Amino acid sequence: MNITCPQCGFGRTVNEEKLPPKAVMATCPKCRHRFKFREITPSDAGEQPSEPTLDSAPAAPADQDASNQPEDQARPEPPRHDQAQPPAPSQDEDLWSELAALKEEDDEDSYAEHHPEPSLPLWEKVDSGYPRAFAQTFLDVLARPKAFFSAMPVGCGILKPLLFFLIIIEAVALSQAVWQLLGIIPPSMLTEDLGRSLQAALVLVLYPLEVCLFLFLDTAINHFFLRLFKADTKGFEGTFRAEAYSAAPMLLMIVPYIGLPLAMIGVVVYKFLGLRHVHGATSKQVLAVLVLPMLLAMTVAIVLTLLTGGA
Repeated sequence: MNITCPQCGFGRTVNEEKLPPKAVMATCPKCRHRFKFREITPSDAGEQPSEPTLDSAPAAPADQDASNQPEDQARPEPPRHDQAQPPAPSQDEDLWSELAALKEEDDEDSYAEHHPEPSLPLWEKVDSGYPRAFAQTFLDVLARPKAFFSAMPVGCGILKPLLFFLIIIEAVALSQAVWQLLGIIPPSMLTEDLGRSLQAALVLVLYPLEVCLFLFLDTAINHFFLRLFKADTKGFEGTFRAEAYSAAPMLLMIVPYIGLPLAMIGVVVYKFLGLRHVHGATSKQVLAVLVLPMLLAMTVAIVLTLLTGGA
């Protein structure tokens, strides 16, 4: 049931089953206007037998002295209309108490939903059993990104998130080295003139370094735009944590050729979720943070191409 004050428009939707069955009047807690919010039928309220009145009571014989009647046969005196009746109990107290209770429950549920208890990822909690902790954290990122990033605390440093990122990158580098040794994928431009064994060894070193440099640069750029749009609530560490853990889909790059585009799409999606829920930002703010740097980079690239072509 939606109960709305006709005076000021204040209203709230409540469960009708939880309201007192005879409550029909309400006093708006905002403007104190009293109004009727529903009608109840006699069957809802229950029929009450009418009280006997002076007009309907049979008259006693004139020659009979009422004082001589036994006490147990004495007729009780009917209530007089001019006597003050006790005020009827207010019908709105239970209603607005119920509304207040419902509001408190809703506020608690809303706060618990949007402000979960901060919790470190399992990868950062354990002192042993790192393979299992890494696998569990990896699955938590992919399966429950909203809960994972919403509970992300700050103040614990960036070392563990960086190690999580490096493990994924090293797994990708190792797979690329194997595919290069097998001749399935071509070597990079930096190592194409070297032997296959040396190419594979350099991939294991150069590729993680390149990607780590890109991680810090990308984090700095995104954090700048987060501050520009007033969406930064967890500082640089929060942004770095969001980006490091949102790199989990990069593990798809172990699959040659098709793994790269799938990984890039996955990283963008999870980075969006990570930045949004770590900082508590809106979708529009995070979209602007992710899109504007790409537009600026494309603009710079086009301008440089035109200048170089003109020269």
